[in-house]
Amino acid sequence: MGIINLSEITPGMVLAADLRNNDGRFLLSKGSKVASKDIRIFKIWGVIEADIEGVTQNDVEEKVISHLEPAIVEAVEKKVRKHFVHTNLEDPVIYELFRCCKIRTVKAIKTKDSVEILNMQDLTSSNEIEDTIVEGTAPPVNPVELIKQDINLPTLPTVFMQINDTIQNPTSSAIDIAKVIGNDINLSAKLLKIVNSAFYGFPNKIDTLTRAVTILGTKQLSTLAMGINILTAFNNIPDCLIDMKSFWMHSIACGTISRIIANYQGFQNTERLFLAGLIHDIGRLVLYNYTPINARNAIQKAKNNDRLLYELEHETMNCDHTTIGALLLKKWKLPKSLENAVRYHHSPKNSRDPLEPAIVHLADIMTIALGIGSSGERLVPPLEPEAWKCIGLSPNILSLMIDQLDNQLEEILRVFNLNES
Repeated sequence: MGIINLSEITPGMVLAADLRNNDGRFLLSKGSKVASKDIRIFKIWGVIEADIEGVTQNDVEEKVISHLEPAIVEAVEKKVRKHFVHTNLEDPVIYELFRCCKIRTVKAIKTKDSVEILNMQDLTSSNEIEDTIVEGTAPPVNPVELIKQDINLPTLPTVFMQINDTIQNPTSSAIDIAKVIGNDINLSAKLLKIVNSAFYGFPNKIDTLTRAVTILGTKQLSTLAMGINILTAFNNIPDCLIDMKSFWMHSIACGTISRIIANYQGFQNTERLFLAGLIHDIGRLVLYNYTPINARNAIQKAKNNDRLLYELEHETMNCDHTTIGALLLKKWKLPKSLENAVRYHHSPKNSRDPLEPAIVHLADIMTIALGIGSSGERLVPPLEPEAWKCIGLSPNILSLMIDQLDNQLEEILRVFNLNES
């Protein structure tokens, strides 16, 4: 018997123990043969795992890879292990993520030629830059001075400020807020596309902004609008440093996973976590834009030496993107909760309020592990054990989160014209 992810439970399996949901509600007794209708009920009640007779996670994994040549399986194992070189694979959470990524990679390449697999590049989809270090360096970066000086830092569009002012007015109605958003036709169209996508999964079409505000709530919709606005704030990053399409793919995926985790945590405004994940690496865009020589050297040193980029940022520029990003959000006068999540997403334990940084921390690790876009980081960062304890979920929930990500991501990327097809 063994604890099996819900996504891997199939009809005919037999329960090795009584099954209850997270609230203790009894669902099915020990010895019962699982039917298709039972699996649907498990999903409705939020079951993420079950104890199954005669089956282990290793059995599930072996079934997935059994059709492949041993040499291909070995190549996949080697490549995924390299991707996770900075993590602790003995940690149950990291091992489960590693296992999910290995199976995902096998499924993705099962129709490809074995020679191509044996020569796979890194799992990330980061933009390749020339394998050279630029001679000389710019002066070390002073984060406070960088944000203070007039260097044409992006400003948020006027419409966002108008939305915030309208929300703060106690006499404003859903119609008033919808009217302000409606002044920006592009923003309005994207908001309606998102609320009608799998990102929300509403059964009926929402065809007006007023109805969207009423159903989602003012804070949620304004937060979503903020995220859309920020996507347009940077547009002059050198191509030799980062592929902006890849950057925003990574950012949107991280935001989507952050929102999924927040749902499991019972957050009311999950869009706030979507936004935190979306902008967690925004400090890198400032560094790429205004210190391109040092930023390029940090990227190249990380690649050449299999180092983590955020560590090389410290060595190369005497600061990192988390500090720059937090200072930028402060300059923009965004909520302190967002500033907190961005500043501490690599070190949640250093935050006085660690839950939201911990959620973005996990989401970032998962996004990098899955190789969805890239903000420059090529290898999976380590997971803080304290962050996982703060989140307080089962490792087996990771595969369900990945399934949810797959269901939601394609449509939201399409809204922003970032889908691969």
